[in-house]
Amino acid sequence: MMYLSQERKVKRKNYRNITSLLVLILLLVTLSFSYTVYLAKLDFVYVVALLWILTVIVLLWFGNKLIFHVLDERLTWSKQTTRRFFLQLFMSSVYSLLCINGTYYFFKTHTTAVAPDLAQIFVLNVYGLLFIIPVLSISFGIYFMTQWKKAHLQSDKLKEENLRTQLESLKMQLDPHFLFNNLNILSSLIEQDPKEAQNFLDEFSNVYRYVLQFKKEELIPLNTEVEFIKAYVYLLKRRFGEQLKIEISIPDQVPDHICIPPLSLQLLIENAIKHNKISLQNPLFIKVFIETNKYLKVQNTYNPKPEQNPGLAKTGLDNIRKRYQYLSDTAIEVLQDESYFTVRLPLLEMF
Repeated sequence: MMYLSQERKVKRKNYRNITSLLVLILLLVTLSFSYTVYLAKLDFVYVVALLWILTVIVLLWFGNKLIFHVLDERLTWSKQTTRRFFLQLFMSSVYSLLCINGTYYFFKTHTTAVAPDLAQIFVLNVYGLLFIIPVLSISFGIYFMTQWKKAHLQSDKLKEENLRTQLESLKMQLDPHFLFNNLNILSSLIEQDPKEAQNFLDEFSNVYRYVLQFKKEELIPLNTEVEFIKAYVYLLKRRFGEQLKIEISIPDQVPDHICIPPLSLQLLIENAIKHNKISLQNPLFIKVFIETNKYLKVQNTYNPKPEQNPGLAKTGLDNIRKRYQYLSDTAIEVLQDESYFTVRLPLLEMF
């Protein structure tokens, strides 16, 4: 989904910018300090050695992290594991040795005015390899364990949430009250108005066809959801008559890549009917419309029933809220005052 990948790219770009800035600051500080020592002809051997070790550690840490992120974008572990492993091992080893040798040469020449000889360079590289290989092995191990744990937890959460979503969808499909009420209406229409009974049966089948077809999808075009809701509202109007007034103001030209989680709109309308008093004297008004091209707003008059179990009232909203947590960083908004109960669903994009 495009909106998630774009966010990851922005985060990685910001991370690279911060990393480059920190490395640049460190090099400038190191250069200034070393140059001061050189000019003053001071023998700060231990101080310089400590500074060199700290410089190497910082450069190795940030540089190898940057290599990780660059390769993650171009050569993922999941697709080419073996090639990624050896390429990263090679790049990290070469980079690490260059850092060790480059910084050692820099500190050596600027503090003693003598370049390191071949024997010193050989010993330095041997010790460098003995240090780099175990560190990279531990780094790979920690990375794989972290990714495995993250993937395992995410998989468990997605399975649980998908299961709950399917159960919520099936609840409307298999709800005996919903089925019983609509069959009674259909039965009465067959005797009174066979033509209207045929229309009712068509819309009834459209509702169930939608539930069966899209209940497992993560996102559905808003236009498709609205077409389903029109069939669902038709059934509700036949049942409640003038006690229920629903206004859907969604323009026909909404692009197909504008989406919401399937059955979100149905759950909100169902909740409004389930938890509010409905009568001819005080009909329930529900309005559905797009706000600022970013939100789908569902607003109903607030006249709550006495709840036998208040926790049940939040089931539908919790279902929608958790699905949005997996799909987007933008959360749904729930507003309530003395007159209205309002839910704002963010409109998501999928290419």
